[in-house]
Amino acid sequence: MEPKELNQLLLSEFPELQEKFNEETSWQDRMDTGSFIVFEDVFMPFLETYVEMNNTDMIERLYSFIEKLCDIKDPYVENVLYVAVLENISDYVNPEPFEKFLKPKSLKIYLDNYKK
Repeated sequence: MEPKELNQLLLSEFPELQEKFNEETSWQDRMDTGSFIVFEDVFMPFLETYVEMNNTDMIERLYSFIEKLCDIKDPYVENVLYVAVLENISDYVNPEPFEKFLKPKSLKIYLDNYKK
């Protein structure tokens, strides 16, 4: 999968990110901007906000999307998932509030790679 396709998938799942996406990519390659950047600078702050607000509906959407990424058998998607999402969660000063919402596949990847 190319960055453009993964970015489009993100925006199709979360159209409310379009404005932030445009802001973050306007000086880069827009839709072709690397998904590592997009997920780190657009998706993760969005996730952080809703976890901190304890917005259960949005948390369910966000973590279901993370789980959906686990089902895409593509090296690029897997790298973005591991580095831009799961590794970022593990790097938080207090990752527990974020870890507890991980679903079975993403939790297994997380535990196998970041909680040894």
